[in-house]
Amino acid sequence: MSISQRIAIIPSGRKHYLRLALLVLALLTILNVSAQQTDFPEDIILMKQVLNAVNDNDPLHALNQFSYDSYENLKITGDPEAITGPGYKKTELRKTLKQTRVFFAEKTSTYIYDEKYGFKEQIIGADMPGFEEPVYPIYNINFQSTSIYDKHYIIFDRKFVNPISNKGLKTYIYSIVKDSTINGRAVQKVRFDPINDRNPSTIQGHFYLDKQSLAIASAHFSKSGDLQVDARHDFKYNQDLNLWFNTSRQLFIKKEKDKKEFELFGARLQVGTEKTEKKKNTNEDLYVFLKAANNDFQNSLDTDYGRKGLVIEVLDKAINKPVNYWDDYRDKVDADNAQFESYQQIDSVVAATNVTKKLETLDKFKVGYYPIGFFDIDLKYLVKFNDYEAFRLGIGGTTNEKFSEKFRLGGYIAYGTKDKAIKYNVNAGYRLSREKNTWINVYHTDDIQEFAAESFLTDARVYSLFEPRLVNIPTFYLYREYGTSLQQRLLPSVLSEVSLSRKRIAQTTAYRFQPGDIQLSEYALSELKIGARWSPYSTYMRSPNGYQERTNGFPVLSAQLTKGFKDVIDSDFNYVKVSAKASYELLNEDKSRTQFMVEGHYASGEVPLTHLFHAYPNAPNKETILQRFSVAGRRSFETMYFNEFFSDRIAIFQGKHSFAPFKIASYLQPELVLISRFAIGNLDDQQQHINVEFDTLEHGYLESGFELNKLLFGFGLSTSYRYGAYHLPNFEDNISVKFTFYLEL
Repeated sequence: MSISQRIAIIPSGRKHYLRLALLVLALLTILNVSAQQTDFPEDIILMKQVLNAVNDNDPLHALNQFSYDSYENLKITGDPEAITGPGYKKTELRKTLKQTRVFFAEKTSTYIYDEKYGFKEQIIGADMPGFEEPVYPIYNINFQSTSIYDKHYIIFDRKFVNPISNKGLKTYIYSIVKDSTINGRAVQKVRFDPINDRNPSTIQGHFYLDKQSLAIASAHFSKSGDLQVDARHDFKYNQDLNLWFNTSRQLFIKKEKDKKEFELFGARLQVGTEKTEKKKNTNEDLYVFLKAANNDFQNSLDTDYGRKGLVIEVLDKAINKPVNYWDDYRDKVDADNAQFESYQQIDSVVAATNVTKKLETLDKFKVGYYPIGFFDIDLKYLVKFNDYEAFRLGIGGTTNEKFSEKFRLGGYIAYGTKDKAIKYNVNAGYRLSREKNTWINVYHTDDIQEFAAESFLTDARVYSLFEPRLVNIPTFYLYREYGTSLQQRLLPSVLSEVSLSRKRIAQTTAYRFQPGDIQLSEYALSELKIGARWSPYSTYMRSPNGYQERTNGFPVLSAQLTKGFKDVIDSDFNYVKVSAKASYELLNEDKSRTQFMVEGHYASGEVPLTHLFHAYPNAPNKETILQRFSVAGRRSFETMYFNEFFSDRIAIFQGKHSFAPFKIASYLQPELVLISRFAIGNLDDQQQHINVEFDTLEHGYLESGFELNKLLFGFGLSTSYRYGAYHLPNFEDNISVKFTFYLEL
């Protein structure tokens, strides 16, 4: 029986009261539900309103374009023993601070925003006393966020959860403290504290809100504990635009104990020294001071935006400013010239300790060069080992900017102790454009190359003390090549290269290629290659010394087209090859990271096995596990045997998950990495490849394993297991055990 039917049988005198009671009950229910839906604390309601108003209050969203000028100085002072770490010692900066007790840098900038091209800093004046020109990598360090509205608040390249963000609502406790006035406008002070004090990505502090617009009018952040941080932002209200603009920033860091790393001069530094109750010297403290003063806010661009795709641009005219250039700017941060006179002694100290030379050496050593005058020795050619040559001894390098800023000459010469043959390369280059770093090159090479090892023209140069896979490679071919190439940075995020070459190929094995009636062991190839590498989400800085990547963004995409021409300079084959790859990395807040890589290759036409594809095998062709014990590669299949598979079309997938380092001791922090790899491919006309036995990958190849890296001096261990369609009958043939080597320079 329905409610209306039940009401109908009730005496008429009571029906009126019952209907009234039901109506009241319904109203109370609606009010209760509404109250539950809006039952938020006052502070949370306020913060939600603040976040909803961000687009109206953040100049990066509220304006189509704007600009402002800024002066910033940075001082690091204290006992140099408070800074430790191998990278720091290599630069000899420790010796410099030992005598000067201070490092100082100052700059003037124009910050520019255009909604089409983005936000960037143009550095128009730069000085670091003691150096002929600034150490440009220091400008790549994000010492302090310039915007208060970003998702993360950054201090010394370290990300903290911004309390003025959606994630901040779940991370902090807010409390409304009191009302006040700033610039004659009513403001409200709001304090915030972490919900979880143990969360290393949190900070604490307070900010003032404009009660009318809910914009930030002042902010003060701090981090207590071993790393003592105090950061401040002050704003000024612009009545015409109804916006608060940041007029000054300050950062103060004091470090007393516990080693924490930060980036300085391109090296990982550790700040602070361990202290015990028995020995605690206040002179071991280290202080970092940063002050920035902003002025001349304009809601239009009076200056040229300059090169697009950059977040920092150090103009060529920024260096070598006269001494009196800085006088007016220093007044803006309440510092008189007398305070800066003491910094001038750095000039003589840096010259005496040859710091500039040592910084240059470290910078080039990280990419495998050692500079001697106008020539950079290429360290990767000194000593190698492989199965065909045994020890490969050589020397090589290239001229640097001290020789010429427009011309370069280079090459190498090497000798194999087993094959007793000399290999060499000579090359020359001419720079067509400094702005786009455009070089045209000519070269001639007589050397050996691994079978089916396709490489990308634009792959960044990677240097290590030795190349892991090279030790295991058993099969090479001989080639003599001459050619020309054009290298250019089309955009800050796009590298490109075009090459034309002719190669004469000969064999070191019994392999023969038979595309028709005749078997060939020697043949000529004329090739055109076009390659590009695109990092759409990376950010870049440009200085007079060129481009530097400021932050690594993902994905990174590479593509390459190769065309072989028959009867061009007596070449033998027509073919087309297409290659592409993409990599992606996700860095988690707990310092773990996940990496993915996808790579694909396709070939059509008459392509000899020497120029087809493999999946980067790295298992020596030996019987037992111990005999196969060697060095694991970075992206190779550790259980796949050399020459086991070849393809004219192949796809490769690799996934890695690296856990946060295990902090056993300051010198022992191993990293556990889980790895899975998959490859699938095929090959048409396998019968064209004579005197070589191999399989194809149409059923898909699988292996998984783990690495335990950085156990001792960069060395670690890895193991992998082969399973799936190409699992081998003998259990031990599917297992790989090797050591790894990861050394960050």
